[in-house]
Amino acid sequence: MPIKREELMNINKTLWALRKGRPSGRTSAFTLIEMLVVILIIAILAALLLPALTKAKAQAQNTQCTSNLHQLILGWVNYANDSNDKIALNTATDWGGWDGNMGDLGEYAPGQPNASWALGCATNPNVNLIKEGLIYPYVNSTKVYHCPADISTSPAGVPRTRSYSMNGYMGGYWTPESGVTATQFKTLSTMNIPTASAIVFIEENPSTINDGAWIQDIGAPKTSYGLYWVDSPAHYHINAGSISFADGHGALRAWTDKWVLANAPQDDPLDGDSQGKFLADPNSPDCAWVLPQITIEQGE
Repeated sequence: MPIKREELMNINKTLWALRKGRPSGRTSAFTLIEMLVVILIIAILAALLLPALTKAKAQAQNTQCTSNLHQLILGWVNYANDSNDKIALNTATDWGGWDGNMGDLGEYAPGQPNASWALGCATNPNVNLIKEGLIYPYVNSTKVYHCPADISTSPAGVPRTRSYSMNGYMGGYWTPESGVTATQFKTLSTMNIPTASAIVFIEENPSTINDGAWIQDIGAPKTSYGLYWVDSPAHYHINAGSISFADGHGALRAWTDKWVLANAPQDDPLDGDSQGKFLADPNSPDCAWVLPQITIEQGE
């Protein structure tokens, strides 16, 4: 008697199941144990790949940040070349709430006496504060002013448009509170050895970044506790921060100051006038390393 089509299909299913080492009543679906094994293998592979992916992402961010600072330095130099050697001013304009009305810029507007390399406060999301800066025409991208690893936000929860600040002794406007007379760099021709290695741009800590100037006081960098920061450096690159120098080179500085790394500047409890002066970790060389890199006392 001929085999019916349905019986032939059942036989084929049985043979296939036997060939796979499964009971004849089973299909080719995974068992629970097999699924758990597959999930475990995927988890192990992910755990092995994650550090490599994280490292690759960090390296890509480091590269982009270095490129940003290089473009800013080029813009800074080209501005001076087109301005009779004069470095772009670095005037403190801390307008956190500026609404974009160009008429409010006054003396800080382009072409006016206090026009600056970048305007306003880094917590203000209005990109015109960057676009109206003196070096922007030589950069032509607001993205260059922001480190890709910087995910910090303003107190209002708004992403910052700028991660970098300029050394306060560049474009000279700032007088140290200590009263010590220090070199205010106003032209490229003043940037000779040893000042060619002076810091120009630096990633500034989210706890202190506001206007475009990154300030330290070389004259009397001490409270009753010891060395202090006026503005703190950032550490967006695994406890390191990017810096660019007047001679064009860049560097990634690994910071060790515990208060810098905690984004939590500490006031000196023994100093009655410590506003804007944050203690430097006495077990870290960071602050002492920075001071000779920003300017020199006149007469040295």
